Amino acid sequence: MKKFTASIFLLAIFLFALFLRLFFAFQSPEFSYDSYFVLRQVEHIKETGRPIFSDSLSFGGRVFIFPPLFYYILSLFSFVFSVEYVVKILPNVFYSLSIFAVYLLSFHITKKRVISLLAAFSSAFIPIYFLNLNNVSVYSLVLPLFLFIIYCVLKSEDKNYLNLSLFLLILLVLTHSSSFFLIFGFLLFLFFLKVEGLVIEDREIEIILFSTFLIFWFNFVLFKQALFVHGPFVIWQNIPLQILKNFFSEFNILEVIYYLGFIPLIFGFYAVFHVFSQIKKKSVFMIVGFVTSSLILLWLKLIRFRLGLIFLGVMLVLLAAYSWKLFYSYLRKTKVPKNANVFLIIVFILFIISSFIPAISLANNSSKLVPSDEEINALLWIEENTPKDAVILSRPEEGHLITYFAKRKNVLDSNYLLITDANQRFMDVNMIYKVRFKIEVVRKLNKYDVDYIYFSSKFGPETKLFYADSSDCFTLVYNSSIKVYEVHCEI
Repeated sequence: MKKFTASIFLLAIFLFALFLRLFFAFQSPEFSYDSYFVLRQVEHIKETGRPIFSDSLSFGGRVFIFPPLFYYILSLFSFVFSVEYVVKILPNVFYSLSIFAVYLLSFHITKKRVISLLAAFSSAFIPIYFLNLNNVSVYSLVLPLFLFIIYCVLKSEDKNYLNLSLFLLILLVLTHSSSFFLIFGFLLFLFFLKVEGLVIEDREIEIILFSTFLIFWFNFVLFKQALFVHGPFVIWQNIPLQILKNFFSEFNILEVIYYLGFIPLIFGFYAVFHVFSQIKKKSVFMIVGFVTSSLILLWLKLIRFRLGLIFLGVMLVLLAAYSWKLFYSYLRKTKVPKNANVFLIIVFILFIISSFIPAISLANNSSKLVPSDEEINALLWIEENTPKDAVILSRPEEGHLITYFAKRKNVLDSNYLLITDANQRFMDVNMIYKVRFKIEVVRKLNKYDVDYIYFSSKFGPETKLFYADSSDCFTLVYNSSIKVYEVHCEI
């Protein structure tokens, strides 16, 4: 296949994937629950020119620490288009850009344009990528930056690629702290080269050492306060232990296969076996290093499970492309070379069945993972009918809704860094929604100066607050599928 023809097909894959992502994303005008933190940041930057680092609403008042580049990029486009359109479209564009990086990496590894196009298509429709298309996530930018950095490092004998890798590295560092993942993958890459007796170029060592120094220095400067407060637990972002324990509890091996697709899994791990047992290919060892780092970080619970699967999925697709090239080259040498093309067609059909269809099914359900009209109406009622200094209790998943729509203080949300009592708050809030004893509930509510309780059964099995309807301490002030109770009593 000629380069121009491959470019046309690659652009078609990108546009097709982006169209499907946007089509399903716009099935709902709302966003996932955590996305409203991003919306607050983007709107604040647009108004004031700076992010919300000191927030009077989250946890009743706290400080945020994060690299701000992602939010500035979104806010920059919001001067031309509405914020809602920007945060709906741009993250999906970022995710789709990884298609080009996968194609370039696959072609660097296989030197086959058809196989690289198949890998690009496969990476675009890894099912877990479509799990929640309404989620405005910083990882939408992190993923393509990761992939392009890896490609530039593999091509670093060219000074232009070397300079580009350093520029992209700076962008990654300014985007998210998950840049540590890059270091881990690079170090495992060097380890595998050393073990297998392959030559390690001086420029590779220099790039990796510079990356390590830059990432550690920047993140130490940015997160030094969190490091002093939380110690080594800052690695887990101070997430409550109960949540960490539940990261893996809802998943099993069948769901992992469903989210990643069995075609990338089978061919990806075959490539790992082949590169260690037979042909030692340096570029493949680079990808194996990142697959290994993904598995280790998942095992240690250093990254969220679904996030780990996203990185693991795209790396397995790259390894699968290497396996497809091996089988394709072998079949081309047989007496029936046309079987090589038949093999690729079969792989494509199996991928459509095992990955593309599940991806579309997950995309179709993504509109259910956003706040309902009833939830938003209740929050807008709170904004209009409660004092501006009121404290609203909700489950942690709903905390960002309280600050965004109701514009009131919450007790907790999903950002736990620099919160010294995160574990205790999490347990207290769970207790308030579950127990039946009024005295203990009131004591906890007074502890956090709660004025109103926002109750929805969406994130818990409880269908009602048992202590509220039969007590003078609580008044039902908003009654629909969402209930809001005013708290009166003190102990």
